[in-house]
Amino acid sequence: MMPYLQVQDATGEWKTVNQDMGMPAGKAKTIVVPVEFLSARRKVRIVTNLCVYWDEIFLSEGTSDAGVKPVLVPFDSANLHFRGFSEARIHPERKQPDTFFYDHVAAASFWNPTPGLYTRYGPVENLLYDIDDQLVIMGSGDEVRLQFPASVLPAPPAGWTRDFLLKVDGWAKDRDPNTAFSSTVQPLPFHRMSRYPYPASEHFPRDARHDSYQRTYNTRPAAMLIRQLQP
Repeated sequence: MMPYLQVQDATGEWKTVNQDMGMPAGKAKTIVVPVEFLSARRKVRIVTNLCVYWDEIFLSEGTSDAGVKPVLVPFDSANLHFRGFSEARIHPERKQPDTFFYDHVAAASFWNPTPGLYTRYGPVENLLYDIDDQLVIMGSGDEVRLQFPASVLPAPPAGWTRDFLLKVDGWAKDRDPNTAFSSTVQPLPFHRMSRYPYPASEHFPRDARHDSYQRTYNTRPAAMLIRQLQP
C-alpha cells in the first residue's frame, strides 16, 4: 500500500489525515507532505507495507516570509547521448538505498535496454520545449544534457543562496514482470490515456505531427550491451 500519514487525536487514537502522502521517486529524494494535527499531541506515523527508507523528517509550522522569488530559465540546448552507468555502492546489509556516484562511470551493464525503438542521439530541444506527447525515449545508460544560460539569473540578495528545481513530465517503465508491457518500449504512453495499459479504444496520437515525430526521432534500436548466451 502507498504510504499514508496518521496523527493522534485527543484520546490517543491514531487517525489518518493523509490517505496518500506519496513517496520519494527514485533514490535519495525529498517530498513535502501537508499534516493536520487533531489535538495537542504531536506524534505522527507513516504506515505502508512498501520498503521505503526515511532518514530525516522536518516539521515546518506556518508559512515562510522569506519572500522567495522563482525565476523561470529556459534551456539553451538539450542533447541526448549514451553516457554509461554510474558506480553503485550497496549497503552490505541492505539497510540503506543504493548510492550512485556520477563521476565514476562504466559502459558495462547488468542488463540490456528494453527492446524497441528509442529517440535517436543528438539535439532534442524540439521535444522538450512543451509538455506534449512528443517524448524523448531513453534507454538504460542514456543521458540528456541540458544547458541553461546563467547570465539571465539575477544575483541573489546578500546572504542568500540559490536552489534549482527541475520539473519533469514523463513516464518510466522497468522490466519487472509485474509491469505492463515490461518487455517492449511500445505501446507509448500519452497524456490523454485513461490508464496504462490503455484499452483498445485508445491509442497514441495518430496525425501528421505525431507521425513525423515518430519517423524523425524514434529510429534507434535498443543496444545490445550484453551478448546473449550461446547454446
